Amino acid sequence: MAGSTRRSLQELSAEVAANPDSTAFVELAAAYRERGDLDRAVRLCLRGLQRHPTHVEAHYELGRIYEQRGERELALDEWGIALQLAADHLPSRLSIIRLYLDEGRPADAERELLMAREIAPGDASVAELWSRLEPMRRDGDESEDSAAAPLGPFGKLMREYPGTLGALLVDATGQLVEGRMTPRGVESDRMLGVTLSGARAEAERVASYLQLGDLRSVVIESGVVRLTMSAVDGITLIVATACDLPAGQAARVLERARKLAREYLESLGK
Repeated sequence: MAGSTRRSLQELSAEVAANPDSTAFVELAAAYRERGDLDRAVRLCLRGLQRHPTHVEAHYELGRIYEQRGERELALDEWGIALQLAADHLPSRLSIIRLYLDEGRPADAERELLMAREIAPGDASVAELWSRLEPMRRDGDESEDSAAAPLGPFGKLMREYPGTLGALLVDATGQLVEGRMTPRGVESDRMLGVTLSGARAEAERVASYLQLGDLRSVVIESGVVRLTMSAVDGITLIVATACDLPAGQAARVLERARKLAREYLESLGK
């Protein structure tokens, strides 16, 4: 839509009504978003995506609408889908970066900015976001020693492998043993641990029933994150990596996490 002449709401509405397959629903949804009619904008995007599920601009626009409604996780999901469909879609990546900066997540923002700089090295928006990131990086360097403790045994993992979003150790009852995953805090990590531990147990039961042999790991993907569950000495290890992390590097992250988990459990005498 960049560089095109803006059409009126009436013109766009008439086109979408006359031709349900028209991709003008994206422009129409953007117009409603700008007017503050977010519910109608969401409905338009969702209905249009049923007919055009791989429309990158539609996923990007839906993410903008969700963000404006305060539903940031949904926004991240949509921008993540857009990047899965088109890894060089700069507006989606910049939107993710801005959200990470707003939430005080400099490591995540830096990872995405490095990719954005490869896509558009001379882009003014990329430069502006780097300037926002720099003070946060300095603060992070100054507080690295004090920040290492909350990360527990996986602090090294997250520093050594950009694209690692977190790691948890969960016992057989689903209780959190160690680690950090979500930005919402310990209680959210506990809930995630219980849920995913149950998912792994169910997957193992299915594998046993189908006589598939020992299940080495279980992988769950969303639009922006890949969760890998693996058993380490009777404890469930859950590792979160960015979906766009290459498979080979994700495998190295998992092996490094398994080693750190074993070292930690040995230190506890487990």
